[in-house]
Amino acid sequence: MNKLPCLALVAFLAASAPALAEVGNLSNNGTGPSKADAEAKAKKNLEEACTSRSGKIVEGSFKVTFDKPLSNGQHYVDATLQCDIP
Repeated sequence: MNKLPCLALVAFLAASAPALAEVGNLSNNGTGPSKADAEAKAKKNLEEACTSRSGKIVEGSFKVTFDKPLSNGQHYVDATLQCDIP
């Protein structure tokens, strides 16, 4: 293989290495005395899960996917968060 095409291939592979990072969709839940407390607990759980994987939280990606008041006065939520995992 000639030097120029070989160097071009190596440069391309080196430039695409950062693209190997993966954005993962994490999901978790939380309960609390109010919907806001349950959302805060779910968000905290998701942020801890992301950082424990050495990831970065994708700003604005937190979403509540399900919420329900429970019969015991508590509130339950399911939520998702995107995490950029290296």
